[in-house]
Amino acid sequence: MKRHRVRNVVVAALVVILVLTTAAGLLLTRSRAMILVHPPRLPITVQPDSAGFIDYQTARLQTSDGIDLAAWYMAPAESGAVVIYLHGLGGNRQLLLQQAAVLYDHGYGALLLDLRSHGESGGELSTLGYYEPRDVRAALDFLLIQPEVNPDHIGIFGESLGAITAIRAAAQMPELRAVVAQSAFTSIEENVAAGVRQIAGLPPFPFAPLVIFFGELETGLRIGQVRPVDEIARIAPRAVLLMYGGQDRLIGSENSQRLYDAAGEPRQLVRFDSAGHSGLLASDPALWESSVVGFFDRYLRETESSVVLPPAGND
Repeated sequence: MKRHRVRNVVVAALVVILVLTTAAGLLLTRSRAMILVHPPRLPITVQPDSAGFIDYQTARLQTSDGIDLAAWYMAPAESGAVVIYLHGLGGNRQLLLQQAAVLYDHGYGALLLDLRSHGESGGELSTLGYYEPRDVRAALDFLLIQPEVNPDHIGIFGESLGAITAIRAAAQMPELRAVVAQSAFTSIEENVAAGVRQIAGLPPFPFAPLVIFFGELETGLRIGQVRPVDEIARIAPRAVLLMYGGQDRLIGSENSQRLYDAAGEPRQLVRFDSAGHSGLLASDPALWESSVVGFFDRYLRETESSVVLPPAGND
């Protein structure tokens, strides 16, 4: 009888542990999903003059689904070439001011955008690249009515969430003539699985599908279907430059390699050995400048660049 009671106590304790572990896992995965679709807003704390811009315009744009977007616009030089800049998840437009300044010194105008639910833009949900191409469409519509902009010389630069938004937007919008995607991922599904393992220390199954489930429940969208790896080929024959950090622990290097493999020509792949997920420019300013300026000079302005472009597939 005593042995029977001990067994019952052990079984009951195991059941309690299992229930508590399951509940904790569900809370953790839901919390992770909420952070992804409701990222904390990083406030704007600097203005473009901090990066050396003297003439710039603060603009408000409107998306087709009624989201009000905040942007900075710097007019291009004589070539009329301009680049749209898209930040990563939880960021804002000020984080790409230094990148825009490098290209501005080479004659490129800039439109730095706060994506929906970021910075000073409206919206309550980040859709992780699902609806963000609508933000790019609003940016394009703004640029196309600027008299100093050459409509054949509009490029796009994105980092992380901005990178996959740039890829998806370019696959849909032929007005985007050249694409630079920095620290991009292949798909939400694959990278949520990696993130669950690395950040939360949980097995990808069943927790990664649960993160996506909660995210889709919150947004009402099939965000698990965001797969830039399936869309990047549609950008060709327009050019794509993929860049990534060799020390990126958030999005593994295999993501950029697989995107490169899936892309059509012309395409470029550049690795920054000492960089993590962000900070590629700071890690190697000379490589960043030669890569990005050379790429846009060749494929956006259609001029021979004085900057040496790294060879295709540099890894």
